[in-house]
Amino acid sequence: MAHCSTDGRSLWKRLDRMFVNDAWLEQWPNLFYTCLTPRTSDHSPLVLKGDSRDVQVSMFRFDNYLALSPGFLASVHNIWQHPVIGTPMYSVTRKLKALKPMFRQQRRKKGDLAMNVKLAAGFLEVAQILLQADRHNSLLLQLENCCRLVYLKATQLEHVMLRQRAKLQWLKGGDQCSKAFFRRVATRRANKRLFQISDSDGLVQSNPTTISSVFVTYFQDLLGGDRTDRALDLHYLRPWARHILTEEEACALIRPVTVDDVKTAMFDIEEDKAPGPDGFSSGFYKAAWPIVGKEISKAIMDFFTTGRLLKQVNATLLTLIPKVRTPHSVADFRPISCCNVIYKVISKILVCRIREILDLLISPSQNAFIPGRLISDNVLLAQELFSGYNQCRLPPRCALKVDLRKAYDTVEWDFLFATLRLFGFPAVFIRWIEECITSAHYSVVVNGGVHGFFAGARGLRQGDPMSPTALNRRLSTVVTKIDSRIKGWEGVQLSFAGRVQLIKSVLVSLEVYWAMAFILPKGIINEMIKRLRTFLWKGTSSSGYPKVAWEVVCRPIEEGGQGIKDIFALNRALMSKHLWAVIQQDRTSIWVDWIFQVRLRDCSIWTVKENKGAWGWRKMLTLRHTLLSHIQFRVGDGTSFLLWHDPWHPLGPLITRFPRGPQMTNTGPLDKISVVMEDRQWNWPMITDIACLEITYMLPPISEGQDRISWKSNNGSFNTSTAYDLFRPPGPKVVWSSLLLGPFKIPKNCFILWLAIMGRLSTLDKPWLQNTDSNCILCPDGVPETHNHLFFTCSFSHRCLTIIQQQIPFWPHRDWQRGIHWASSRWRGKHVVNAAFRSLLASLVYHIWQERNSRRFQQSSRTHPRLWEILWLKSSDRGSLVFSYGSLLAHLDFTDYGKSLGLSRGFPTDLFALLFTL
Repeated sequence: MAHCSTDGRSLWKRLDRMFVNDAWLEQWPNLFYTCLTPRTSDHSPLVLKGDSRDVQVSMFRFDNYLALSPGFLASVHNIWQHPVIGTPMYSVTRKLKALKPMFRQQRRKKGDLAMNVKLAAGFLEVAQILLQADRHNSLLLQLENCCRLVYLKATQLEHVMLRQRAKLQWLKGGDQCSKAFFRRVATRRANKRLFQISDSDGLVQSNPTTISSVFVTYFQDLLGGDRTDRALDLHYLRPWARHILTEEEACALIRPVTVDDVKTAMFDIEEDKAPGPDGFSSGFYKAAWPIVGKEISKAIMDFFTTGRLLKQVNATLLTLIPKVRTPHSVADFRPISCCNVIYKVISKILVCRIREILDLLISPSQNAFIPGRLISDNVLLAQELFSGYNQCRLPPRCALKVDLRKAYDTVEWDFLFATLRLFGFPAVFIRWIEECITSAHYSVVVNGGVHGFFAGARGLRQGDPMSPTALNRRLSTVVTKIDSRIKGWEGVQLSFAGRVQLIKSVLVSLEVYWAMAFILPKGIINEMIKRLRTFLWKGTSSSGYPKVAWEVVCRPIEEGGQGIKDIFALNRALMSKHLWAVIQQDRTSIWVDWIFQVRLRDCSIWTVKENKGAWGWRKMLTLRHTLLSHIQFRVGDGTSFLLWHDPWHPLGPLITRFPRGPQMTNTGPLDKISVVMEDRQWNWPMITDIACLEITYMLPPISEGQDRISWKSNNGSFNTSTAYDLFRPPGPKVVWSSLLLGPFKIPKNCFILWLAIMGRLSTLDKPWLQNTDSNCILCPDGVPETHNHLFFTCSFSHRCLTIIQQQIPFWPHRDWQRGIHWASSRWRGKHVVNAAFRSLLASLVYHIWQERNSRRFQQSSRTHPRLWEILWLKSSDRGSLVFSYGSLLAHLDFTDYGKSLGLSRGFPTDLFALLFTL
């Protein structure tokens, strides 16, 4: 740690750090280092310490891959069928406990899944080498098929296990990437390991027992303690209550719970969510539902009959999530409650019923956690309230920004129950909620071990589905958040397709929140685009350059892009939703009501000037003319539309075209259309101004009912997707987009194929690479490297192609671009063989480009038969997760389809099986 003093000021800078890789974390997960004092040097000594403590016995966790075993249901049935004397919920808990030893034993039998994959891959490789030498040997063919099935099953089990443990939601839509999963699991374990913590007195504790005691004491003081029942009576507030439940609404809350209600709530819980203290995820209940579903439903319905909940069912694990990169005290952790799945089902049923009447009870000023409301309305209202706040001519004023510290943890239960009684909730329903909240017991997870067990006395659990229902910077912050997310992926080697998936699912989601509340300035949008573009093409490194313009990347796949949303258009489309609420006069929104009371008091949204009001409101008004082209006005009784200011007429707002219209027709500027209607017919007064005669020439028809405003879509309702198309008009579609689609596609292969089709791979014919040797490194012919040569004129790539062409007419002898157009027209559609051909093309292009880079930058090479074997083997991973070709071959006959491709003997089933694994 360097320290410099200049003019009495101090400057501190860390000079010494220690970096480790994934292999280090896997080999020594419990090692850590500390920094000593620098004394007279600018550098601080780093001391590497080993944690010699024995790792605690891990808690039971049901691994979802166990449900894929053939005898899973039978083994569950053997234990579940034994009767247990007691209440239905007690019986379920005892049977779940009896299942744990069996699942532990099954997990031990499975062994190391990663090692199983390596062994299976080795056996498959040997079998394929033997088969290549003797292709007509039926015994070797059966051996190869068996080895392939074993390998597919091993990779599937490993993938399910890693996906559950890594908690990488974004990766589920991208490539199957076991390395990324492994790295994520190792990083999560390293980050969760605590070696020291500061207690309430500021003393650093490093003893394992003391560390756990510090956390237990802190949360027991915060959530536990002696609870004293206080009889709160809030009935004097009833005159100010927004709504009191009617008898019909109250009866709907306590209607009987059915088996379908339980099953719907159970299957709504994601399988990879962290389980509670019993260790069973929703994946177990879903897989074993034919066996356990009846008793689980009976136990949950018994709670709604008796109102009693077992202590072990409502037990909760407090999992600690660091708020900062290097937490030092307990306050630097955010506790997340991991509840048992059975309790989650109960609370989900309660939440679904409360949600039906929640909008009636909560004030319009509360927009968070209420379906149908936008939290961004409050942000827009705050902008309105602070518009002109700093004007000197106004009287002195101040504003308070209140942040409720530990809002979840400090909610008093008695006040919550009194509030429910105030709104007229039935006593039975209040008793259900009271049992769910007051019977909770907590344990804290520290370094993989469970510590403490204490009853709660206040607060709500973050992670409980009931909590958001019970508890209701600036723009540059979003850029900072994007930077921090990208920095968190340093060291993770992601493919281009993986980065595209990250941008779509993680980074763009950060932007959406801000894009719903502000018209983002162009400077902010440009900064966001700059970071997304850099991450796509460079990742977290400093090398790389944009191969395709960002505008092209943001096009849909059908138009030749990657389907990333354009931030500018997305921002305008999301903000249009607020503008649509004003156009629809949705006065249930407090912000819309404010706009009508203050901004549109004597005018229409279509004619109000853009130079008044808050900055956000002024920018929003610039979108109205774009939306007008997609809005349809239907004149009914004429009581809603303003005669001169609303664009109900084909000429638009009449006041803008005929400023003297009200005077010439003897009408008021704020009159409704009904003043010129009589008995559903137009009845305009005598018009003496020739310029105003144009109004009566283009009058729209009068329809039945009231005046209506609708969005030009199938159901007449506004949606952001069509609004997005308004701000980003669709472009021409490309004929080759079908080559990138299909059920068997591998995203990273398709991305390289996309670059190859557009001619954007870094081949040596690029102008900025003219100073290098431009000859193709794959062939000895001394031919310049171009896309047309590389695919498939090059002798190496042509030999790879010949292996396929020996069995099927896969690719004609044409240049690259002509071949792409041929394949686009020949392999389109949903037929499984066409989809397999498209996947095969992408895989072949990817591996040829990978071989080119290996030879050029790593000085390693492979022969074309070896490249074909690798292509076959690696692509098999995808086949296990996408499709079972064996069942398809048993039901479908592809002989006719093979003959249509020019095969005299139909389609070879062994090669067809290969295509389905690509």
